[in-house]
Amino acid sequence: TVARSCLPQFNLDGLWVGKYGDHGYEMINITYSGDTLIAYKVTGDKNVPKGEVSFQVDLTMELQQQQAQNNNILQPIELSEDATRQWGTKHLERFSGKGQVAAEGFVNNQWLEGQLILVGDYFSFAWVPLGHQVFFGRPSAELTLKMLNASKEQGGAKKQESSSSPQKQRKEADTRLYLQRCLEETQHLEDDYHVESGGLFMSHEQHDYFAQDGCFE
Repeated sequence: TVARSCLPQFNLDGLWVGKYGDHGYEMINITYSGDTLIAYKVTGDKNVPKGEVSFQVDLTMELQQQQAQNNNILQPIELSEDATRQWGTKHLERFSGKGQVAAEGFVNNQWLEGQLILVGDYFSFAWVPLGHQVFFGRPSAELTLKMLNASKEQGGAKKQESSSSPQKQRKEADTRLYLQRCLEETQHLEDDYHVESGGLFMSHEQHDYFAQDGCFE
């Protein structure tokens, strides 16, 4: 609907990059299944690999209304004066979600309470019980292609190093096709955007986004 398309939480489709702690920068692809936001890992790590869901958020209006009636709805985050000047807003909308975690090798994976927080042209997702928060920004065309190519090459190297069961091979083949589609869909960005050398994010040209002080912890 027109009203739905005007809500920022429903306009996060596509590729984003965030720093997953010691794992470094990783890329996710956000899609929607009805009113549920789903963030798939385009590049992954030893714990939650590429192709798996990093987090998801139920954005249905009925759920929001039910939470409001039960006084369980998340109130917007009120920023400090410094953060308000930095981000141009006093309050940040947030929504309840679930973030996936796992031991190395994607063992004992489970879902933890999480929060999606909208921050202007950016957003973050917090794994609440862990006190862990990842900030996401739109990647430049240069970074997108670099990360997708690196992930594709890494996947090819792993395939040569060891043999897999037919089921695992099919899953790896599906993942490679998925990455190839992502790569093809983002290559046109080189023609649409001017990319500065070494730049990470297009939004506001804030290439040092993750190093900034005065956020909203």
